Amino acid sequence: MSRLELEGRYGYYRRCQRFRRNGEQCKAPAMKDTDVCYKHQERADLERRRAQYTLPPLVDLTTIRRALGDVTQALWQDRIDEDYASELLQKLERASVALRGQNL
Repeated sequence: MSRLELEGRYGYYRRCQRFRRNGEQCKAPAMKDTDVCYKHQERADLERRRAQYTLPPLVDLTTIRRALGDVTQALWQDRIDEDYASELLQKLERASVALRGQNL
């Protein structure tokens, strides 16, 4: 199928304005009142939410315990999603094991 045929095929609805890694425009329909599709909007929201919460420097077990509480609270308040919380908890676990090994 030629490029012009593809453009005609997707010309009856407003397309997402994001481009894929290979340089092609996303062919999904844009959501109402936005210029992106559902998938790209969801990805942007996830990146924005992840950027809002980062772990503090984990220098001792007290800061790790405090960070554990903060991650739990952020998850309950829906400031972060389960996948990101899982990543953060794994980092906390690794830091905890490393610090316990130093204190022996």
